[in-house]
Amino acid sequence: MLNVGAIARVGRNVYCVPIKGMSQYEYSYSNISNDIAKTIKENHPYLDFLIFELFQLNEFINHQIAHNIIFVSVEHEIVDFVFDTLKEVYPGKVLVNPTPDIFHQYWVDNMIVVTKIITEAPKGRRQKWHTKIENIMVDLMTVPLLQESIRESEYTTIFEDAFARYVVDESSLFRYAKRRAAYNKIKRFIKEKTRITLRTE
Repeated sequence: MLNVGAIARVGRNVYCVPIKGMSQYEYSYSNISNDIAKTIKENHPYLDFLIFELFQLNEFINHQIAHNIIFVSVEHEIVDFVFDTLKEVYPGKVLVNPTPDIFHQYWVDNMIVVTKIITEAPKGRRQKWHTKIENIMVDLMTVPLLQESIRESEYTTIFEDAFARYVVDESSLFRYAKRRAAYNKIKRFIKEKTRITLRTE
């Protein structure tokens, strides 16, 4: 029933029947992100990594993002190797763990930001390197570059639309939030700033 979409997982051992119009989150990645994924797979075939595009948030916000940022999260021990691989293919477009000040100093369109992957980060359904909706919501509340790029006034709409349009695995969401040290922050935000009713409460 899970495989055919008749039911959906919203938490550990918790399922629901998706309401009309609700689906599993999927995103059509840009050519550059698909090329980055191909380059990483070819050069580091056993590496776990995730790719998130800033443009993924345009679906949920009123003030559309005009310039993309591609976040590539990889295992800590291999961050420098991936940076070296990507900077050969995309010279002048790759930064490692930049502060907001450094990012703005060297910014170009389609900048690639390489960061350390967080353990417990949910993996994509279609491709493991795809970023799930649960990651997006947590990262929005915890990653400085995202917080600088998206107005805080948009956060409520992003969360409410994500829960309305897509099946959100709440256990996955809050497990990842704990790894980001943001469990209480996100739970409080959902309860106080949104109309979302959590199914696993």
